[in-house]
Amino acid sequence: MEKARADNFHLLPSPAMGIHFIDGSVGFLTSPNGTFRAAILSPGGQGGTMTLSVTGIVLTEAGNLMLLDQSDAVLWESFNYPTDTIVMGQKLPVGGFLSSAVSSSDLSVGSYWLSITASDALLQWKNLTYWKLSMNTGAYTTSSYPVEYMAMNQTGLYLLGNNGSQVVIQVNLSVSDFGIAKLDYSGQFSVSNFSGGAFNPIFAGPDDKCQIPFICGTLGLCSDDADNPVCSCPSNFHPSSQSQNPPVCVPSDSYSLPNSCISTDTSNTGNSLLVSFLSLGYGIDYFSNNFTSPVKYGVNLSVCEDLCSSDCSCLGIFYDNSSNSCYVLQNQLGSLMSNSSSDRLGFVKAIVGPSPANSGQALGFPIVALVLLPFFGFFLLATLGFFLWRRLRSSKTVKLNLNNQTIPSSEELDAFSIPGLPVRFGYEELEAATDKFKTMIGSGGGYSSTSSGRGLVYFPMFALEMHEQGRYLELADPKLEGRVSSEDVEKLVRVALCCAHEDPALRPSMVSVVSMLEGEIPSGQPKLESLNFLRFYGRRFGGASTKEESNNGQVDFTQ
Repeated sequence: MEKARADNFHLLPSPAMGIHFIDGSVGFLTSPNGTFRAAILSPGGQGGTMTLSVTGIVLTEAGNLMLLDQSDAVLWESFNYPTDTIVMGQKLPVGGFLSSAVSSSDLSVGSYWLSITASDALLQWKNLTYWKLSMNTGAYTTSSYPVEYMAMNQTGLYLLGNNGSQVVIQVNLSVSDFGIAKLDYSGQFSVSNFSGGAFNPIFAGPDDKCQIPFICGTLGLCSDDADNPVCSCPSNFHPSSQSQNPPVCVPSDSYSLPNSCISTDTSNTGNSLLVSFLSLGYGIDYFSNNFTSPVKYGVNLSVCEDLCSSDCSCLGIFYDNSSNSCYVLQNQLGSLMSNSSSDRLGFVKAIVGPSPANSGQALGFPIVALVLLPFFGFFLLATLGFFLWRRLRSSKTVKLNLNNQTIPSSEELDAFSIPGLPVRFGYEELEAATDKFKTMIGSGGGYSSTSSGRGLVYFPMFALEMHEQGRYLELADPKLEGRVSSEDVEKLVRVALCCAHEDPALRPSMVSVVSMLEGEIPSGQPKLESLNFLRFYGRRFGGASTKEESNNGQVDFTQ
């Protein structure tokens, strides 16, 4: 292979060969029929060395630019490296693709691809299919041979197999001497013929632009209006205040959209935050649902939501009511489209919390919560302590008749005191402190005494009964003197009872508890069937306190 300095590779102006120069560094190669022109740049000014064996450059009448060696063998040809366009006579083989530009002014590689497979031609966005050539109403499948390449001639667009001798899929087009097939930056694939000095589109896919994944931006709702789709935001969503093109539809200020875990921005991935699902309502669908299989069949909506909540790449779901199946939207959200015939119900995954504009503000906390939350928390701790104490004691009961035995005085107890142990009190001191054992002391906040004649009451059971009867103000501390409403107490009672569910799986997380107390999400509804153990322990405690009062000085100790 011959080595030559790049700046020693020269083209001489030759109108007969179609070579013309603007200046000493840029030349244009024109095809014999004058249809195509290729710009040839001299890289000599850039320095460096290039390894070349090229002795000739040819631009064919079909528009194929070829580099030839000394024996006129083709070293490189532009037809093998298309970008977003193919012309008549050009082949796009299986495994080949066209890639769109970013925009009309930015010709770098965009997000849309036309890929040729062994069975079809596919339009894809982010590796998700949104159109197939075989789906077009004008396409005909004529054989089952594996596809080898796509080509276009004067009469149509074809997928060919068996060395080009068999048509697998064909689309008949109006007869034209010259045409191009192009993947537009908008994501639509079109075929145009050249007549009257301009290109005129004669085929487009998809013909409904609302099926293009990003036609209306993130979560934009597309309504088809002939060739001009109308974009809007779904209900409960609004355009982002940030200047973006295309715009992004975002939820209300109480929610924010999470980032996928494959995103470069991992500040809000949602896998460790409180997640909610915002309904899109019926009559709305997503482009990929018709090209992907559900991830789950025969499940209810909650299973579908749980599946998405545990997957940081999942950003939304669609639930098919007719088949009880679940579709997931992953990695990046595209546009939505109106579809009144769809049975699918869409939900967008959202992070519960203030909007980014308010993220720097301090979180407000209700005064009632500051007062009553520790109160209920102490009750729960006392309840757990009571359960533990009962388990550590055996069922054997030793009865001590305090009236018949000699009780040592406090002075005698002091004589046998051991330094470091708790202070011991005599019987007389305990009798005086408890008003002859009518008042229980040192039992914590798990119980409450009332003046109704019922004696001691197990408070969690009492709170459960008041919740069932809707009498929440009876649970409020009288010291608050009307500064709390029944709704405030109800919210705290419901949160506390949810935290006391016997089944740990039903208990909310601390993040959920804080959000419920702040009013960002509705308070949970306690599951009464998981709180029946409070009645059981409450009745046992009530029976034990009644028995103690009737023993006339005889106290039961269990061990």
